[in-house]
Amino acid sequence: MRKKLLIIEDEIEMAEIYKEKLEREGFEIVLAMDVKEGLEKAKKEKPDLIILDILLPGENGVSFLRKQREDSEIASIPVIAFSNYDCQSVRKEAQALGVKAYLIKANYTPKEFIDRIKKSCNI
Repeated sequence: MRKKLLIIEDEIEMAEIYKEKLEREGFEIVLAMDVKEGLEKAKKEKPDLIILDILLPGENGVSFLRKQREDSEIASIPVIAFSNYDCQSVRKEAQALGVKAYLIKANYTPKEFIDRIKKSCNI
């Protein structure tokens, strides 16, 4: 059975690039552009993993994590933060809220990132 990933990313081009690459690797991909849409799609789609940008319009990724953890319907879905925002206090807060990893986009090639996702999904 294909693993379903929810990518919450406001940069459309970036989201589409990773959607295409991950679909080629056999994943089913759902996209969301902000916290509100991400929460709605997490509830509706029940993904196996959420890939979360931290810098989003309106509310940020940490806000998503807080709301996700408060919602028993989606609280157990694992999250990987994938952002170019590398602030120690934000990283610590995200980790305290349970992210499996906090990855800096610039430090990963698409292949390295996909390998990390596969590892997180036990593929």
